[in-house]
Amino acid sequence: MDIKDMNLQEVNERLAALDIEVRDMTDVEAVEKATEEKKALLERKAELEDFELRKAQADALAKEDAQPEKIIERSEEKKTMEKTYGIDSEEYRSAWAKTLMGKELTEAEQRAYATTDAANAVPTILSDKFFEKMKKLAPMISEITLFRAAGNLKFTTEGVRTTAAIHTENTTMSIAPDTVINVSLGGEEFTKVISMSQATLVMSVPQFEDWLVNLLSGDIARYIDNYIINGATGGIVAMVSTSTTNKVTQTATTGYGYKDLIKLVGLLPAAYDAEAKFLINKTVLWNDILAITDNNDRPIFDPVEKKLLGYDVIVDDYVPTNHKQVYLGKWADVVGNLAQDVKVDKSAESGFLRNATDYRGSAIFDSKLAKNDAIVWLANA
Repeated sequence: MDIKDMNLQEVNERLAALDIEVRDMTDVEAVEKATEEKKALLERKAELEDFELRKAQADALAKEDAQPEKIIERSEEKKTMEKTYGIDSEEYRSAWAKTLMGKELTEAEQRAYATTDAANAVPTILSDKFFEKMKKLAPMISEITLFRAAGNLKFTTEGVRTTAAIHTENTTMSIAPDTVINVSLGGEEFTKVISMSQATLVMSVPQFEDWLVNLLSGDIARYIDNYIINGATGGIVAMVSTSTTNKVTQTATTGYGYKDLIKLVGLLPAAYDAEAKFLINKTVLWNDILAITDNNDRPIFDPVEKKLLGYDVIVDDYVPTNHKQVYLGKWADVVGNLAQDVKVDKSAESGFLRNATDYRGSAIFDSKLAKNDAIVWLANA
């Protein structure tokens, strides 16, 4: 039946049936066709409801029982009930993805994209997916103390602490020589650019979102993980290596031994011991640590529980292997700030000659070790 010939009941029944049909659709063309039909049905519904409203008003006037104030109230109520959109709405999420894909938006999506004051921000649900993907692929992101504050971040932490003293009566007390450490986090920009041919046009919105999450946030996460460990100035390796008091050097010429690992554990201050974890490259763990046994010939590493001498082990590919480094510390004393979550921009112009669209993901991040004595390390000679 032609939509223009439907009455209000028929329109409502078709809308209900269409909502059920769309749930099982997988073909992009079929979904778009259903969307167009729903748009036409909603227009017909509004037309019929408006007609019935005007008819009722005319009948009331004929009976000299019209109430203009009620009509005004209904009109005002209708305005207040108009839907508002935010970056957490499904309409904005769909509009954001379709805009990047170069697809036509529905009327509701156009309103959501135009009225949301978010400057093309990544939708809330997708932003959360980006962040969860980053935590899975970058082990240290889940271990450090992580802030998500816009702009630069400055904070103060404890430095050298002294114990309390017994006061001798009637003598002058001395001020304790405690110190504090000021830590400033700026923002390094981490970017990744990927190209996609016209294949994006045949993707569904969920497929496109998954593609962005896996490629963009995945690669950005790996680089941030590398930066936490190997950053030139604030990375764990750079800051720990400035002190010689927290280092153990391999004693045997044949490789690491049980005594080396025991000495490393003994070097870590007891205050950090409860939350301490080992940080090791997988190659070093399996080639150099796995075969070590204690004085009773028991392995010191449990590959099932992933514990070394009773401590949890973080395995990270970005831990350097030039000296077969093994680190032990309280990683919560490494502080990072994700000043800007992953943001996505596109350019069709840059990929014009390749008949492709370029997508750029970017994030702003910085990290530093707040307390140098919170981490100790072992290196071969």
